[in-house]
Amino acid sequence: MVASTVQSEPPGAGRYTAARVLLVCSAAGFAILWVTLWVPVLLTGSEGSLFLYPIVFLLAAGPWAGAWTALALAGSSLKAGGSSRNELVLAFSAILLALGPVLLWFGPTLT
Repeated sequence: MVASTVQSEPPGAGRYTAARVLLVCSAAGFAILWVTLWVPVLLTGSEGSLFLYPIVFLLAAGPWAGAWTALALAGSSLKAGGSSRNELVLAFSAILLALGPVLLWFGPTLT
């Protein structure tokens, strides 16, 4: 008799991995868009580069949809009996959904 060394994955492991990858890609996408929009304003002190607003906000739909998908995948993985790592991905996805568009819209607020 041959013994199998294949270990089965815990329930929801694939969904957790996909949610984590989507979360990282969405966060990186928001960061790139923020840098594209606001670093020229910070460096020059003028608002001349804000003509990129429409383009950046159209492109922000991708990271925002990715964060929604990560939230849904982490939630379903948590329901399937996942670990507390899913709660962390769930929380970070919710934070990214709330803060991503706000940071893009308002940029760096200097008081």
